[in-house]
Amino acid sequence: MSLKIKVVKNIKNKLFNELINDMSKCQKCISLHSKNNIDCSLINIYKNKKFAKEIPSIWTDWYNRLDSKIMIIGQDWGPYLDMKKLNARYLENPTKDNWLKLIEDEKSLTKKQLTKYLIESSNGKIDTINDIYITNAIMCARHGNNYRGNNINLKCSTLNCKEFLFRQIEIVKPKIILTLGYYPLYSLSNIYNFKIEENLTKTIEKYPIIEIDNFIIIPLYHPVAQITKEKQLEQYKKVWQFI
Repeated sequence: MSLKIKVVKNIKNKLFNELINDMSKCQKCISLHSKNNIDCSLINIYKNKKFAKEIPSIWTDWYNRLDSKIMIIGQDWGPYLDMKKLNARYLENPTKDNWLKLIEDEKSLTKKQLTKYLIESSNGKIDTINDIYITNAIMCARHGNNYRGNNINLKCSTLNCKEFLFRQIEIVKPKIILTLGYYPLYSLSNIYNFKIEENLTKTIEKYPIIEIDNFIIIPLYHPVAQITKEKQLEQYKKVWQFI
């Protein structure tokens, strides 16, 4: 590793440590309710900095991916209980080999389909997504074991987290950002002040590629959305024009 690369890596690690520290202090979604007074509060997983740094989910080991050219932004991490179980299994054998085994063993349908579309559309450029930087528009975790949107205030929590998402982009400096579903794109539209339509399909039809100063945003359908494989791959193939 050259001295220049090592210095950049150390700077990125330092900035990411500061980001996790700042996220640990955030209270915006801790007592959040929807307009119907439904409990939409979230769990701040960053208070336990060791947990947040080690292995937050099956999706990412952040510190090993800070130089990625591609960033994928999903909606949210899902339930904290699932993250906690995975972390406990990692701590039984806290090695990279165990981490890789865990993310293979715990491959969700979303991750399975996302991997399939990216590999198939790449025409041999990649054979895994384990080096891609993956994060979410909403950075805290859900209560309970529900992955659906009825126990989370998507719009409010997305806006509450946009500063933290912006800082991740500034640290990683990806060439391409891929958004899964509507709310990650909604967050970026607020951060970078560009227009999107009222739903994802209309946005993709009108803005299949969105150019920001230093990177490209490609809105993707969610991997398990009720969209034909051909329509999914049509959008995923655009990724590789820029790699």
